[in-house]
Amino acid sequence: MDETTGTSIEIHGGVRVIGGTKVLISTARARVLLDIGEDIPGEADLLRESTRVREGHGLADRLRLGVAPRIAGLFAPEELRAVGPGAQDVQALVAADPRPLVVVLSHAHIDHDGLLAHLRPEVRVLAHPETIALHRALEEAGATTPGTAARLTPIEEGQEVAVADLAVTVHRVDHDVRGAIGTIVRAPDGALAYTGDVNLHREDGVHSRAFLEAARGADVLVCETTMLSFDPPPLEPRSEEEIARVVTEALAGSEDLMLLSAYERDVDRAALLVRTAADAGRTLVWPGRHAAVLTAMGIGGVVTWDGTRPQSGSQRRAGELAAGRERSAARTVGIDAVQAAPDRFLVQIDPEDFTSLLDLPLGPTSAWIHSQGEPLGPFMRDWDVWQDWLERFGLATVPAGSSGHAGPLALREIVERIGPARVIALHGFHPERLEVDGVRTVLPEIGVPIPLREVGTR
Repeated sequence: MDETTGTSIEIHGGVRVIGGTKVLISTARARVLLDIGEDIPGEADLLRESTRVREGHGLADRLRLGVAPRIAGLFAPEELRAVGPGAQDVQALVAADPRPLVVVLSHAHIDHDGLLAHLRPEVRVLAHPETIALHRALEEAGATTPGTAARLTPIEEGQEVAVADLAVTVHRVDHDVRGAIGTIVRAPDGALAYTGDVNLHREDGVHSRAFLEAARGADVLVCETTMLSFDPPPLEPRSEEEIARVVTEALAGSEDLMLLSAYERDVDRAALLVRTAADAGRTLVWPGRHAAVLTAMGIGGVVTWDGTRPQSGSQRRAGELAAGRERSAARTVGIDAVQAAPDRFLVQIDPEDFTSLLDLPLGPTSAWIHSQGEPLGPFMRDWDVWQDWLERFGLATVPAGSSGHAGPLALREIVERIGPARVIALHGFHPERLEVDGVRTVLPEIGVPIPLREVGTR
């Protein structure tokens, strides 16, 4: 890049899909990449089950299929081995770039950090300390690639990190996972703000609104648009208090065992559900990996299965880890106790083992409480088979979730409060629906540079 060309923005994921946002900010002297998640295919996912990712070639294959970012000097050379058509294009990415490159993780979701293990060792990766703690918990539980937590360098709230002529600051935002951050990148010719995944309804949006204030007046806002993706437009998301009420009513309305799907990375929602179940006179029982993550994050009152309930080897080992901790250890329960008093339990399903439902004493008033856990919805490949299992056992679904993403009204408020000249709309099926008076909405194309400061603008 020539010194006179100014700062450019390139989008390398998240275009007209939910997830996978990657934003590269470049000057002649430095580069900053916001997020490094797995791409969400906009068309058919050729790497879905039962396709197996080839060991040692997973990243190269993704690049050849166009579902990984083509950024020179980003990935470790050994990850770019390829033969046959397109191999030269992949191998060309090995070429080092003399400019320093820093990656900033907005939060610990796979569509924002899933390619972390493939980076060059010298690429510095910044993350909030709570994101690092969650990565450590996931590694212990066997729920993510080993060694990823060690790649992360903590960046504190409001701390400025210089990358040559770029300056990075981060601020907590409200999402559905601890450690989520919004990022502000200041360049010689302007400033860019990036929401990551954000909402204004968790904890009344206290963290998010502080970020909006810090980002006020940014030249460009890169904003997620998840909740604009659906027809009809969704209602504003529920509060956590409303979720507790829905779950309480569902448990009170059943005289039988109840099932749950919650997301273990949302440890605060998990803690809420543990308390809500207890208040209703039920014990919430988690599979081993869920229990290991939650106990590592300091959540109390976690219960998992003992050896009398069949689980996979990895789930069993994770459960033993959770039960053996010195602090926040999980209690264990046997399948006999659940069979003897099913109305005293709420069981989190194992999303990788639907057949384990056969072990459970389900009754005529049993139901499945869906609170943002897997399987997430019709867009997931296991959704249809899960619906077949629900039908087989006559289980009704109780929706008890609340998106971690800002609703339509909140998205408008986010843009209005920051007041950018332009908003780059991403991370949604219909980004064009983000319309705010006086702010131009930019719909990017993958890899096509966008100037940070347009000629003739402020």
